[in-house]
Amino acid sequence: MSRYVVLWKANPSAWPNDPKQALAVLEAVAAGGDQLLKAGAIKELGWFTGQDGYAIFEADSKDSVLGMVQPFFPYYSQDIHEVVPWESGKQAILASSRQAASR
Repeated sequence: MSRYVVLWKANPSAWPNDPKQALAVLEAVAAGGDQLLKAGAIKELGWFTGQDGYAIFEADSKDSVLGMVQPFFPYYSQDIHEVVPWESGKQAILASSRQAASR
C-alpha cells in the first residue's frame, strides 16, 4: 500500500456568504474527514490555518485517493503527492547517479 500526502486549501469563492450555510458546509466537511479517519483511509489529518491543511492517506493507488477527496470539491482544492519511502527512493536516486557518473 502506498502513502499519499494531500495538501488542501479552501476555495473562498465556492463558500456561501451566509454564516449559517457556511457552518453547514464546514460541519459536512468535518464529518467527511472524521469518516475517512474512522475508516482508516486517512492516517493523519491536520490544519495549517483555518483554510488549509494536510492529510496522509494509505491507499492502493492515486486514483483511489482522488476519488476519496473529490467530494470536498469545490469547497477545497487538493494537491495529491505520492510518497516514496526513504530507502527505496535513495537507492533509485543513487543507482541513477552512479550510472550517470560511470559514463
